Amino acid sequence: MQIIPVIDIKDGQAVLAKQGDRHNYQALSTSLCASSNINDVIEAYLSIWPFTQFYIADLNALMEAGNNDSLINSTFICFPQLNFIIDCGQLNRFFLPVRATQYTAIIGTESVDMHTLTKINQQANKFILSLDFSAQDTPMGDTDLYTANHLWPKELIIMTLSLVGSKAGPDFLKLKHYFTSYPEHNIIAAGGIRGSTDLEQLKTIGIKQALVATALHNGKLTTKDIRKLKNENLIAPKV
Repeated sequence: MQIIPVIDIKDGQAVLAKQGDRHNYQALSTSLCASSNINDVIEAYLSIWPFTQFYIADLNALMEAGNNDSLINSTFICFPQLNFIIDCGQLNRFFLPVRATQYTAIIGTESVDMHTLTKINQQANKFILSLDFSAQDTPMGDTDLYTANHLWPKELIIMTLSLVGSKAGPDFLKLKHYFTSYPEHNIIAAGGIRGSTDLEQLKTIGIKQALVATALHNGKLTTKDIRKLKNENLIAPKV
């Protein structure tokens, strides 16, 4: 199981995402990290486990209210050993990463339509597609994209915004549907993961990657839990 820590950025600071209500997200301050500085958040995550890949969502870009390009680029410089998957809206406004090898673009269905995704595929761009479901659990954007698997890349995020930051758990039925219906794709779970029990259940489905934030911040997913999930005997980092 690969756990990918999540950082949501809005107005230059990390925020705590909850159920897709982006306009009301508050600056991050948790038992894991009292700071909303993005570099501090990454260091806090690394105190739990030597993660190698991080997910960053630029909420300003997604809401078409500016962007955090320079901040994200500075993070690349501060952490040259890490890889980042970035969701910042449509492909034609992606920022230019200072270190392109550290970066994989995420394209969310809330930001593209069939025509745009077809063009992206024709250009052979490397990207991850996020199938986004709204706070009302309805498809966001062009509904045809949710069955157009001929346009999907290998990696596919199933993002249920209504479950983000909640205590409801992941949408196991939806995740199992996509995993079993499209076995040629690598499914990444996103939204609602409460801790190791949920991750173990995802493993039984066959899903091997998950985006996680809240469970790391509230201590429900610990170094010990991650070691057990990975069946590894790495030395625990000093906190």
